[in-house]
Parts: sequence; C-alpha cells; structure tokens
Amino acid sequence: MACNCNKCNPNKHCGCNDASLATPCSYSDCGVGSERCEDVQCAECVSYCGTTFEILADDGLNSIRIESGERFDSIVQKFALILAKGLGACTAETVHHAPYNLFATDIITTDSGVSYQATIQWNHISSLTQKLSVIYENVTDGTGAFTAVTYTGTPVTQTSYVLSTLLPGKLYKIFLQSCSDLSDPCSSPCNSVVIEFTTPSA
Repeated sequence: MACNCNKCNPNKHCGCNDASLATPCSYSDCGVGSERCEDVQCAECVSYCGTTFEILADDGLNSIRIESGERFDSIVQKFALILAKGLGACTAETVHHAPYNLFATDIITTDSGVSYQATIQWNHISSLTQKLSVIYENVTDGTGAFTAVTYTGTPVTQTSYVLSTLLPGKLYKIFLQSCSDLSDPCSSPCNSVVIEFTTPSA
C-alpha cells in the first residue's frame, strides 16, 4: 500500500483516491534523512515481475529459485534464511525446507478486547514436508513456547491457522517447524523465520 501521506506529510494525497489520509500510518520518524521517498511501498505489495531464475550452489545440488510474480516479502524471507543458515539443508528448493513466506493478518478481538486472535498464513511448503507445526510464544509474560497445532500429510497442504485466545497488549512470536518424517520429535526439523506482533491493549 502506498503510504505517501505519513506523519511527515499529513496533507499529501494517498494513491488514486486523491484524498489525504485521515489517520496517518504508524510511521513517525520524521528526522532529517529518515525518509527520502515520496511514496513507500510495503514488501507484501510488491512482486518480482522479471524472468524466473535459479541459483545453483557450488555443490551442484542445492539451489534457490525466484519465480516471476513472487512476492517480495517471500523473497526477503528466503534470503534471510540462507544468510543465517547457508544454502542447503532447510533452505534450498531442492531439499526439504521450511515454508518461505510466513505472516500474520487480521489481528482482531471477538469479545470486546478480552482476548484476540490472529490468522497465521504461509506458503512455499516443501513437497517433502510430512509434518508442520505452528509454534508461538507470549514474549511479554515469558510463558515459553507452545505448539498451537500440528498438521500431517504427504505432503502437508494447509497454509493457514487462526491462533486464538491471545491476551491483549502482549508481544507474540510465531514460527513454523517443518519435518520430513512423522517421528516425535522429528529427526531433522526445519524452522521458518520468526515473526512477531503485539496485540492491541484492552
């Protein structure tokens, strides 16, 4: 989404509607040099539209692939995993890997702010995945990590989960753990990036 009318430019028009934004977006760093662009695009709203390409590792076996039309936030997560873990086990397209594109949407309350829920979504599941777990942690209260749900299949096809009974005003971290076997615990788990969000205060 275009965020031309941020707090630094509250009277500028936003996108195609030719009207300024009544409630400016949360961006608030208006210091010198902090924002040099007339228009800011969010990564999830930008796609790579060039030719599909693949990068093959020096071993000639492991590769990473960027598809034409792939969302930029998915590409960022792919490369972040590769930077952290290297191109190979759990990151390469040619082996079992964690889903590349994990994000949270629709953080809402269904009971007037007593509790919240968030829809956790992902894609780019490896065809070798037989077990996929959604793991979350209430960081604010330090209660430790819990497995919300575990999907199984050959391969797993589920791409979303509604995480409910979240407390208001708490920081949560969520990641996916992907397994190529059904053992418990699995022999070679692959973890996705860790996303985080804070639920609204009551």
